Amino acid sequence: KIGVAIWAGVRPRIEAILKKAENAFELKDGIEVKLSGKVDFYPPYGTLRFIVDNIDPVFTLGKMAQDRQKLIVELEKKGVLAKNKAVPLSDVPLNIGLVTSFDSAAYNDFLHELKKSGYSFRVHLFRALMQGKSCESSVSAGIKALNAVGGLDAIVITRGGGSLSDLAAFDAKEMALAIAASRYPVLTGIGHEINMTVADLAAHTFAKTPTAIAAFLCERVKVFEDALETRRVALLDLAGAVIAEARGRLRNDALRLQASTGMMFNASREATGIIAERLKRSALERASEGRAVLGRSSDRLKQTIHLRFEKTRSKIAAYEKMVEFASPVKILKRGFSITRSSDGKVVRSKAGVRKGDALITDMVDGKIHSIAE
Repeated sequence: KIGVAIWAGVRPRIEAILKKAENAFELKDGIEVKLSGKVDFYPPYGTLRFIVDNIDPVFTLGKMAQDRQKLIVELEKKGVLAKNKAVPLSDVPLNIGLVTSFDSAAYNDFLHELKKSGYSFRVHLFRALMQGKSCESSVSAGIKALNAVGGLDAIVITRGGGSLSDLAAFDAKEMALAIAASRYPVLTGIGHEINMTVADLAAHTFAKTPTAIAAFLCERVKVFEDALETRRVALLDLAGAVIAEARGRLRNDALRLQASTGMMFNASREATGIIAERLKRSALERASEGRAVLGRSSDRLKQTIHLRFEKTRSKIAAYEKMVEFASPVKILKRGFSITRSSDGKVVRSKAGVRKGDALITDMVDGKIHSIAE
């Protein structure tokens, strides 16, 4: 009974000690560790300690490997590991998003390799925790944050080497899902020597070290530059050949044109002489013919004018008779009269006259002034 009572009081303190041991080893949640040791109790002060004298790494590493393999199988079935590999990587990846710890060895190695290439890389850094319990969420947050940046060519996750427990966060499901959801290709340069992490498997491209993944980017740009140079040289050679061929054709055309032009000038001189002689002879003949034609035309013109004058005189006489017949004087002589208002307008109807209006009536022998009643 005394032993049970002591254990009931001591157990919570032992569990607290074990929790401190777990934190000291920076173990991930869910990783089982086999520890062996003894409980040391010092009665005078009531001090209780758990002294670890052995850790079973084989058990711990074996359990981690099993969990990792199960996760890989699960992600493969869901297509997570292939998703980011389908995202196209630019032939000139100069605009890079970088997820790493600021001013770490991985950070400096990566930037040094880029600067050494001489290419104009632009790096957008997201400072992330690359070790410990917060590593998984911190790196995943970095991937999501850089996806909100426009114009990136790729996102690089890099850190220095470490033990299997140090790299355990890179075998996490959350990080693999964040890589798969990225709209940019994700490249990893995690300092492992033997085993690839789940993040490497989910990434578009991976390398063993930060320097290696930076060298991959530099080499990709160099391949593109070399291809451009090859095409430039080929284009210059082709242009030179085309220009040389065109010069040859132009020279031959010029010689043929010179020869044909001389022949044309000679033929033109001969033809011009012949035409000049013909013109001299035909000019005299045409002048004589022209005089005869002109004489005949003059006679016909005189006759035509005379006839036109006669016809015009007849028409004028007819018009004079029509005008004379329609003259108001002639009409008045036949017993008609014309009545106008005081302003000179012809009165055509009684509707246009009011009582008291002054009227003027034209007769053949004078005017009558009257007032309308």
